[in-house]
Amino acid sequence: MSLEAVSELGCSPSVFLDALAKRLIDASAGRGGIEVLLQFLEALDFIPELAPIRGSIKRHSIFFETALGKCDKERLKLPLQKRHNEISELLGFKCQKCGYESSGSWMTALSRCPKCKGQLTPYYVSIEMDMLKRGLEMTPEAVLMHVAYDRVAEAYVEGYEGVRLVMSKTAEVLGWAKYRIDQPEIRSYMDRYRLGQLSGETHIPREEKQLLQFLVRGNMAGIPKEDAEKLVRLNTEVLKWGYIFQVLGVSGAGSLYDEAVANYGFLHDEINVRIRKTLTELYAEQRERKIQITKSLGGYYAPCLLMQKHCWETGQLSSDVTFEPYYKLPIFPEADYGPVEIAYAPRGKGKTLLLSAVASYVIQFKREIVFSPMNDKSNSFSLAGLPLFPYDKRTKDLTQTLQNQLDVEPQGVPTLTLTVLRKGEKPPSPEKDPPTVFDRTIEVKDPSGFDVDFDQVMNELKGISERYGFSQPVGLVNVRNLQRFDPATNVYVDAQIASNMLTQFDKWRKSHLSRPARVIIDEVHDIASAQVVLYARDALRTSATISDFIKESRRNRLGLCLATQRPLEIQPDIRDAATNVFFRGLASSKDKMRSEIDFLLDSLQLEDPSERSVVREINNRGIFRNVPLWFWYNQPSYSIEVIQPCPPTFCLQDPKKTPREIFKLYEKQSGKKVLLRNWSQVPVLQSTEKETATAGELLRRRKR
Repeated sequence: MSLEAVSELGCSPSVFLDALAKRLIDASAGRGGIEVLLQFLEALDFIPELAPIRGSIKRHSIFFETALGKCDKERLKLPLQKRHNEISELLGFKCQKCGYESSGSWMTALSRCPKCKGQLTPYYVSIEMDMLKRGLEMTPEAVLMHVAYDRVAEAYVEGYEGVRLVMSKTAEVLGWAKYRIDQPEIRSYMDRYRLGQLSGETHIPREEKQLLQFLVRGNMAGIPKEDAEKLVRLNTEVLKWGYIFQVLGVSGAGSLYDEAVANYGFLHDEINVRIRKTLTELYAEQRERKIQITKSLGGYYAPCLLMQKHCWETGQLSSDVTFEPYYKLPIFPEADYGPVEIAYAPRGKGKTLLLSAVASYVIQFKREIVFSPMNDKSNSFSLAGLPLFPYDKRTKDLTQTLQNQLDVEPQGVPTLTLTVLRKGEKPPSPEKDPPTVFDRTIEVKDPSGFDVDFDQVMNELKGISERYGFSQPVGLVNVRNLQRFDPATNVYVDAQIASNMLTQFDKWRKSHLSRPARVIIDEVHDIASAQVVLYARDALRTSATISDFIKESRRNRLGLCLATQRPLEIQPDIRDAATNVFFRGLASSKDKMRSEIDFLLDSLQLEDPSERSVVREINNRGIFRNVPLWFWYNQPSYSIEVIQPCPPTFCLQDPKKTPREIFKLYEKQSGKKVLLRNWSQVPVLQSTEKETATAGELLRRRKR
């Protein structure tokens, strides 16, 4: 959050913009009249030019309300002379030379104008003479309301200038070229009130409601003050003669009302054509958001683009958005420190893309070994051995992003995909899970109790890495997710395998601390739910918990990246361990215990607590719904940023194509052979079964 903006506005920019938007909607609905606008202007002390405007609006508004009170039916029963005297005294005197006005008794007429020394004459008399020239029937109330509506015109002219100052100053403080309303729902409300689809305030004349709407739309469109003043005065002429004719029943005022309606209608249509054209262009510019990306460091991969803070800290996305490639994402382990990253987002909202960007980054930048104990359901990482290549519009756009924005060429990364099969289990479908040169299989008897020689696994990865130009094991080791569930034991088999593989990897890691390494777990809740002691057919199964692994990973200088669509189900110690939190599109609820966004935001320590309301508003309004943006919270700096993950250099899963189709397209384009004919051609890695015992055998051993 810009501290300068908070300091100048006196509150969070999002709070101020919300308050301003509410007043603009109220004006469009005709609610509260000019007095509601005055209340808002009185709350703004950061625009010194508003002080005389507020005073002028207040004086004119009070006079108008007083004048209406003098026209009450009960007061009209008073003697004519008494009403005449009261209204004459209320109107006071006016200098015919310079226009100076003064209230006071009849004795004031004997004095001179304090400004020009001209003669002060009763204001009542000058208005009376004007009305007589027009051939109107004279009443004290008609004279009074003639002046009162002129005062209303002055108030609205000042109000127009006040709104202009507020909009221009708001834009200046927030660094915008001009004030705008980015939320389409607010613009929709305003248009519905203007077109009558929503009724709004029904107790004010149509022309006065149009006047209030013009204060907003005219300033949004930049109508000059001179044109605005002309329209305002013609509008109040309609109100004036309409009241004098229809309410006070002054004969002869009807023709003046008709003339005012005609004059106002002509200018109203002319100016509204200008407003409509200008706002249409303005909204079109906002729909076509201008995105600028600062120059990249040619040849170096950046995992994400960082959005400049002023582009979102108001609770809206700017029409001009600036990104910069971010090359120093703080996710690497240090001597005594292993960072933990967690990504929260609903299904299909880009978690795999974010994790792939991280994997691409750490492999290229730090030559890390990345272990994924359970792939996502699409087994996206099994495609990582292929470079990102263009075979349709989507992949062409991704490839151009890499080449044009990051100045990086697509390239695959060394990839080893392990498929763990139970003894006697058939291999997976070659169409959905095709065997490739990157695959190895492991056959086990018990998916919850087997040992894997990770030195052998790393030797296999080294052989693959050498084909990519590396002399040491580098790249992705991922375990294929076959989504197997055993209804007999109520066990998610792939989660059991993942838990066991994670334990085996942890053992290997303890004796290989010098190797840069990381673990990535997508949909961690699937594994976390399996991290309990399970009894199935008297077989005792134990495995390390995710929280225990986190503690070990920090001591083992291991990076850890987790992702889930269920933030409320993550164990508190896992959530608390997060160094970096990425999130988008979280569910909200009035019940804060069930509201994902509130639950998460309340757990984050922020240097600027006001950012919570901004982030909550952006999330709840779905501003990131159609754009691939994420919030990024960094715990060491207590800050929140907005990022856009970059496409990885390697190939991604395609929801419209099977993995086999993608491999075949690559083979056709590159001329390289990747697919194997069948699973029998896939090399098999050895595993050993852990010694297990039934509960009965354990009891017999104790008796011995």
